[in-house]
Amino acid sequence: MFNVLASITGITSFGDGFGAVSLSYEWICKIISWLVSFAGDVGFGIILFTLALKLITLPLDIVSRTSMKKNSLKMEMMREDLEKLQKQYANNQQLYQQKMMALYKKNGYSAFSSCLPTIVTLIFFFIVIAAFNSYSKYTDKEVFNKMGAAYTQSIEKSEKEGLLIKGEGNEYFPEINNALKQKGYEALFPEYSSEKNTDLSVYRSFVKNDGFLKKYEKVASYFDESGYDADNADLNGLINVDVDKFLIGKLSATEKTSMESQGIVKNDTIVSLEDFYKAANDALKSYITEETTEEGDIKTYRVNYEKVLKEDSSLNEKFQKEAGAFVAQQAVSAVVEDYMNETVKNSARIAAKDSYYENRSDSVLFPWVKNLWVTDNPYSRALPTYKDFTNSMRATGCGSCGEDKNADNVGTLTEDAYNEITYLLSSEKETGFGKGNGYFVLIALSILTMLGSTLIMNKTQKTQMQLSTVDGENGQAAATQKMMTWMMPIMFGVFAFMYSAAFSIYMVTSSILSTGFTLLINFFVEKSFKKKMEALAAEKAAKQKYGKKR
Repeated sequence: MFNVLASITGITSFGDGFGAVSLSYEWICKIISWLVSFAGDVGFGIILFTLALKLITLPLDIVSRTSMKKNSLKMEMMREDLEKLQKQYANNQQLYQQKMMALYKKNGYSAFSSCLPTIVTLIFFFIVIAAFNSYSKYTDKEVFNKMGAAYTQSIEKSEKEGLLIKGEGNEYFPEINNALKQKGYEALFPEYSSEKNTDLSVYRSFVKNDGFLKKYEKVASYFDESGYDADNADLNGLINVDVDKFLIGKLSATEKTSMESQGIVKNDTIVSLEDFYKAANDALKSYITEETTEEGDIKTYRVNYEKVLKEDSSLNEKFQKEAGAFVAQQAVSAVVEDYMNETVKNSARIAAKDSYYENRSDSVLFPWVKNLWVTDNPYSRALPTYKDFTNSMRATGCGSCGEDKNADNVGTLTEDAYNEITYLLSSEKETGFGKGNGYFVLIALSILTMLGSTLIMNKTQKTQMQLSTVDGENGQAAATQKMMTWMMPIMFGVFAFMYSAAFSIYMVTSSILSTGFTLLINFFVEKSFKKKMEALAAEKAAKQKYGKKR
């Protein structure tokens, strides 16, 4: 008698998920999370976060950009004097610098007044990179946690509907009677139609059916053309003890005593078939087959079951009965597992898939990107492979937090669990145009917006570039400035390619806001400076006028 449940693989639930994630810069992550929740859209939430961060750093931006513009206007005011100095000290860069610094001091020009705010802003930039990287891990893990919870809820629902039986821990097993009935095989296994019956003892005649065996190849493998496969280890194992007794029973008392003393036979069991073969008489050897391996140097021995069963009718009858029950068990297992995949597992997999699409980080503002926490790149997967996911979870999110802090980020999410909850999401793991996670759009926008911002900044500092060195536009400062014009956009493009689409949105939004603030600040500073210059000119003219009267 065999227990069918013992041969059926259960289905495992995942509780509320697979564990939490350790966050770097947790307070920033909480702000991002709150803004995303408030906005109701991840893309819009990131834009709000960028705007909020810009408002916080706005005083620094105002100080920095105002200082830059004022310096530019003061430099323009000193142009005539500086151009004279350039001509006068054309061959003496060091002396030109000394004279230029003296002129700076006289006119209140400070080359370093804008540096500190810029440095602080840059520090914020790298902190945000680390925070976004950490938050992306959190959201990715949360998506898997919610998928696991949805999968579990579907299983629990199936249990309430009577389709599953709760086992130990998180394992559930199918209600076999219901599965046989639903699959239409209740009549094929009449001895299992009763709810009271938990074992099978039906015979091979119930399952030796061409249509059935074609559908269930696993069961068909237990048969050959003549009936039971005599070489099948699973079936042979059913009667090995009885076969041993049969063979030992054919020994003479002397042979048996000799073999027991040599340790070949013990408690009516053959310990070593090879030694038994060598010590047995010729008649007994006919029940054992001696074989040689292909290499020709190793011999193997196996019992000739056909001959044993043919000579012992009671043993043959027992084998037929037990083998029939065993094969019937395999048949019921195959039917039930098939039913599990079609109904219970499929429902749980659909629930996990629906949860993914409901909770993944996409945005109506950036519809071409499937997952904003992955780079906007057609050759990146919207849903990472298990290996990529675990590597990302274990990678450090900042320079100081270390590997140990992220060691448990994977949690209880095993590869089998990952494969099960993402079973119906193979399209999300594909790469290529139209299949991956985007089209490089945000990467291109990161480069273009930074290029525009850099060009506007260069225009503001054009005068400094022309007059800060004795050789003017052909000097080292001008060359460095021109190089930075292209280096900054390229650097932003690299960041956009390395990090998530969400970070690209942050960079694009930040560049647009910075450009807008720069233009606005330049306008008001220039207007204010012009009024001051007009007031100074009027005051100077008045002094000259009154001086003439005296």
